[in-house]
Amino acid sequence: MSIMRRTSTSPSPSPASAERGRPREFDIDSVTKAAGRVFWEQGYHATSIETLCKSTGLFRASLYSTFGDKHGLLVAAFDQYAEGAVGRLKERLEENGSPHDALRQALLHYTKVSTSLSRRHGCFITNAAIELLPADEALRPHIEATLRRIAAYLAAAVIRGQQAGEFNSTLDEQAVTTFLLCVIQGFRVLGKLSFGENDLVPVVDMTMRALI
Repeated sequence: MSIMRRTSTSPSPSPASAERGRPREFDIDSVTKAAGRVFWEQGYHATSIETLCKSTGLFRASLYSTFGDKHGLLVAAFDQYAEGAVGRLKERLEENGSPHDALRQALLHYTKVSTSLSRRHGCFITNAAIELLPADEALRPHIEATLRRIAAYLAAAVIRGQQAGEFNSTLDEQAVTTFLLCVIQGFRVLGKLSFGENDLVPVVDMTMRALI
């Protein structure tokens, strides 16, 4: 359960100024989520400060005083998105009694969300990596840490499957994990094109056969 964090951008305003402007206090998590949505859909370079102010409902000075600059807001938004995305993947991989079925359902989830009409803007993590790496040295460790967490959960799922006798015990979990990471990121990229869910489901079936 997230804890609402609030911040104040200035000393308490007079009653008159409070009536003229928006309240000085705001929920950082909500602002970060709103900004993240814009970065996710438009990309970093195509997003202006004016657009961010409009999407968050804050003034430029408020954004700068809270996040430092546009890039600081991007990093905060990325971390928030990544935390949720990685957490949901972990839950899917662990929620089914069968490691094989849990992994398959997790992959099928990616085929669905990647090709949804409302999600054609792709994955924030993938988009940020494609647009900003390798040049963005400040964001790089955040992306790499996120991918390492995803890889760790995938590796754990593979090991559980091997221990349960559902996956080939001779498979190298590190190589398989990299393979699965490539499959997932491929879904996210192809989903931005004309590929539909029915085009990607057979890839899930082929992937699962490769693990047996």
